[in-house]
Amino acid sequence: MDEVSRKREKLERYPPGHDSRDAALFDLAKALYERFMKERKIDDLNEAITLLRDVLELRPVENEKYDRSTSLHYLALSLSYRYDRAGAVDDLEEAIALRRAALELHPPGHPHRDVSLHNLACSLRRKFVKQAKICDFQEAIQLAHAALELPPAGHPKRPASLRQLAFSLSIGYDKLGIVHHLEEAIVLSREALKLCPPGHPERGIALYNLACGLRTAFQQQADIPPLHETCVHGSTVLAADSTTKTELASSIFELSQHLWDRFQKRAAMTDLDNAICLATGAKSDDPALLGRAVDNLRALANYLRARFQTRHDIVDMNEVITLYRHMLQFCPSGHPNRAWSLHDLARCLAERFREEPAVADLDEAIALEQEALQLFVRGVP
Repeated sequence: MDEVSRKREKLERYPPGHDSRDAALFDLAKALYERFMKERKIDDLNEAITLLRDVLELRPVENEKYDRSTSLHYLALSLSYRYDRAGAVDDLEEAIALRRAALELHPPGHPHRDVSLHNLACSLRRKFVKQAKICDFQEAIQLAHAALELPPAGHPKRPASLRQLAFSLSIGYDKLGIVHHLEEAIVLSREALKLCPPGHPERGIALYNLACGLRTAFQQQADIPPLHETCVHGSTVLAADSTTKTELASSIFELSQHLWDRFQKRAAMTDLDNAICLATGAKSDDPALLGRAVDNLRALANYLRARFQTRHDIVDMNEVITLYRHMLQFCPSGHPNRAWSLHDLARCLAERFREEPAVADLDEAIALEQEALQLFVRGVP
C-alpha cells in the first residue's frame, strides 16, 4: 500500500464534522502532491488542489502551528505547477491571491515573512513572463529585495535569495532591455558565488548563473562589474553528470577567454578580473575534465601573470608559480613540452625574485633554466 492509499484510509476515520478532518484532508493532499512531483500525473495534482481548497475552508484563521498559511502555500504551489503544465492564467491569478493572503498572515517581524515575500515575488515573476506587465515586474523586484534584507548575514538561505533576485532582474533585462538590471544581476550573482566556496553544494549553479550574466553582458558589450573579490582558489564542484560538467566547465572557460581577448584590446582591468574569476571557478580535478586541464591552467596562469605585472600583487604571482608547478607534473622526463614548462616556471620565479628578493627563488630559477637548456641542446623541444 502506497502513501496515498494509507492517507485515504486515514481520512475515512475522520468524517465531516470531526475535529481532525482538516489534518487528514491535508495529509492526503500532500501525499498526492508529492506523488505528482515524482510521477507527474495531472490527476494527482487536480485532486490535491480540490482537497486543499476544502482544507482552507476548515482552517479560516491562523493558529500557533501555522496551519492556514501552510495550506495556502501548498495550494498556491499546486496551482503554480498546474499553470506550468496547462497554462491556465486563472490558476496563476489564484496562486498570486493565495500568496498575498499568506503574506498578510506574516506581518513585519514574523519569522516566515521572508519566505512569503519570496514566494509572492516568484509568482509575480511568472505572471510578468506571461503578460509582460511592468507593474508585476516592479512589484516582484520590490518584494525580492525586501525578502533579501530580512535574513541575517551568513544565513544559509541567502545564496538562494540572491540567485532568485538576480534571475528576476535578468528576466527584466531580457524583456525590457534595461542595462542596469543586468548589471545588478551580475553583482548579486557575484555575491552569491562568494557565499558558495569550493565544496559548497550550490557553487556549481552559482558559477553557472554568474557566467550566464557575464556572457549576456559581453555579447551586448555592456560594462561588467569587477568580480575578483569573489575568486576563491580551488575546484568547483558541479552537481551534474560528467558530460554536463565537461560542457559547463568548457563553456565557462570559453567565456573567460573572450574576456581575456577583450582585455588585450581595451586594457580594462574588470575584464581581466572577470576572466580570472571564471577560469578559477572552472578548474576541476574531475577525471572527465583532465583532457583540457593543462591548457586551462596555462591560460589561467597567463591571466594572473598579466594582473601581477599591472598591480604587482605578490599573491597573484604566488598563484602563478603554484599553477606552473602543478602543470610541470603533466610533463615528466621525456615529455616533449618539459623544457618549455621548466622555462616558464623559472621565468616566474625570477619575476617574483625581482619583486621580493629571495635567494631560494633565484637559485631554483637558475637550476630550472639549466635543466631546460640541457634539453634544448639535446634537441628536445
